[in-house]
Amino acid sequence: MKIAISSSENNENSKVSDRFARSEYFIIYDHDKLSFEAIVNTAKDEGSGAGGKAVKILGDAGVDIALVPELGPKALEALLAFDIKSYQYPREKTVKEVLYLYFEKKLPELLISTSKGKH
Repeated sequence: MKIAISSSENNENSKVSDRFARSEYFIIYDHDKLSFEAIVNTAKDEGSGAGGKAVKILGDAGVDIALVPELGPKALEALLAFDIKSYQYPREKTVKEVLYLYFEKKLPELLISTSKGKH
């Protein structure tokens, strides 16, 4: 199982990002290998459609779960199309802290959009 966390920097001790598709990085936690990998979010600079492009990055990385601050309707739709479940984390935490919250089942699953989306 691979879990992606939106991050402001490139390691597991970084603060989480307050935006999904515009985050600087995605930290990928591979639960089978117990390892972390940082992926640059190349979708962050898109004029429009960043949510869908960010989801494609995660899909190409084999991600099963995304831990995010919020989701616009298009990003949520793309995650559902890629069969990637999403869970909302609280702000002002580190990547590791929200990962622990996920494993403790303390993060709500996102089944509806939590923002209008950004253009």
